Amino acid sequence: MTEPKNVSAALDAIEEIVELRRADPDMLLPELATLLLGLQGGSPHRARVHRLMGVVHNRLKLDRDALRELREAKVLAESAKPPNYRELAKIGRETAVVYAWRGDDRRAAAELLPALAFASLEGDTAEVAKIIAEFGRIELEAQRFDNVAMLFGHLVSQGTTMKLPPREAQRVRVNLCQALNRLGRHDEAIKHVAALHAELPESETRLRYLTRLEAARAFGGLGRHDEAESALLEAETLLPEKDSAFERSEFIQAVTELQEVKGGPPAVKSLEMLIENYAEQRLGVREAVARRALANALFTLGEPDQAREALAQGLRNALNYDLVELADEIRADMLKSADAEHLEELVETIDVIGGNSALERRFVRLGLLGKGGVGEVSHAVDLADGQHVALKKVDLRGLPENQRQIAISTIKTEYAAATKLEDPRFARVLDLRMAPGGSLFIVQRYVEGPTLRELYASGAEPERLLDLLAGVADGLTVLHARGIVHRDLKPENVIVTGDGGGEWPVLIDLGIALVAGRADALKHFGTPPYVAPEQVAGTAVDARADVYALGQMIAEIWGGALPSQGRAGFGRLWHKEAHEGIPRPIAEMVRGMLAPDPERRTGDLSYVAEALRSQSQQMA
Repeated sequence: MTEPKNVSAALDAIEEIVELRRADPDMLLPELATLLLGLQGGSPHRARVHRLMGVVHNRLKLDRDALRELREAKVLAESAKPPNYRELAKIGRETAVVYAWRGDDRRAAAELLPALAFASLEGDTAEVAKIIAEFGRIELEAQRFDNVAMLFGHLVSQGTTMKLPPREAQRVRVNLCQALNRLGRHDEAIKHVAALHAELPESETRLRYLTRLEAARAFGGLGRHDEAESALLEAETLLPEKDSAFERSEFIQAVTELQEVKGGPPAVKSLEMLIENYAEQRLGVREAVARRALANALFTLGEPDQAREALAQGLRNALNYDLVELADEIRADMLKSADAEHLEELVETIDVIGGNSALERRFVRLGLLGKGGVGEVSHAVDLADGQHVALKKVDLRGLPENQRQIAISTIKTEYAAATKLEDPRFARVLDLRMAPGGSLFIVQRYVEGPTLRELYASGAEPERLLDLLAGVADGLTVLHARGIVHRDLKPENVIVTGDGGGEWPVLIDLGIALVAGRADALKHFGTPPYVAPEQVAGTAVDARADVYALGQMIAEIWGGALPSQGRAGFGRLWHKEAHEGIPRPIAEMVRGMLAPDPERRTGDLSYVAEALRSQSQQMA
């Protein structure tokens, strides 16, 4: 079998069509497949055909098929004698384009480095320029605008773009305008935009659209808002009737940026729409940048808590995409926004508890979650990973030194077991730290939802509360089976969370949990009136202390006042407004749970959970 004549000429023609986008990609695949079938097994043209098929598949957004074709092309080019370096350079560049479109900038950059070397070996200056342009776009996506301006500025000023296909040269100039605008060099951007817009043919709708967006950004940056809005209107007319979500999000972003410059609530609304758009497309880098812009708008409007939350989400986006520099910039924004009231810098690690061995950890507090006998708990963002945490402060500074050391030792030793809890019914402790001033900080998983106390106050139906308290009893059963006593159980330390499938209680504030049977070195940290008598006395504490606290919580459902010790009566004592008081079976059970002597106290939590659920069903 012989190859058809003029294969090189046919491939040159297809390559030009592909580069200039003069045909629908669907029309090119059959032609390339026909060419491939006519080639001999050892033909030097096979690598080029597979590469072009990879490019066409990528244009069709079939990235897996594109990578398959490009890998085949690479194998063929490498196996040639000698290796086809010119083709390998092109294959590497096109593979980088696929990875960049996927958002995998690291792999894209890794493909470009050998491609640049191969093109240089061949002296192919046009290919070198294309590779530099592709690398510049990776830098543009990564927000390294100084690098982008330098690379594209060199391509334009040195006339290297003359060696690029016309459309590629125009793309380079658009990218340069994008970088200049991000750097605040709006005067330079306007000059490039004006020259480019005058040269672009009417058929280049996409590039004309991008040029108008950059004109709007440049005018907006210079305070020429009317001209910016006019440029945006022109850009909107250039959107195709069936514009993609990506094209629409580009337009929304430009509109939002102008509104952000002008300020006010419209900018916040537009940015929220833009973030939603990016999230749907999984454009993590753009989402992180948009969240940072949203934070700036919120700070301007005097809403710092919402702004810090936007920064925290942006930080998580940046870290998910391994954007170290952007993550550091967002952290800097958070630190700048956090005055002494909101910033906690913790130095000493008690690493028996926490798994993080870093010397320092920094947290930005978003608000106070509650105060109690053991200290205060704040909602915070961990700047290491952007995650939400509950930051509990245990103030040990007022204790004599010997008692302080005993307290620290107790928490370190006794809580080590509780850190291993992976059950969703418990807020896991993540770390234990000391502040420079001597306070102890317990870092816990943040659980969103109302507390049981808040449900009490909201007038929730008793049957709903009974079901939740039955869940608390189940959780305590798991805790006690591990030999752990919560020892500060109260309605504020139960968060009600859930999803569409239902709700369940989560026990929080395990930071002073105690291994059963040990003397209580932290007795004054319990919260009256839920603290059991043996805790007050400082004697050995076991699971029955939690039973006592749960009994108080059950009684609370039927009354605004807790039952007096030894007077757990019926009727209106526990329900100030209802005609009927606590049901007799529950009252008798609670009386047993509140026995002052732990030896006489009800201890079977499985029985308690069953009784609560049974009563709930009767009341429903």
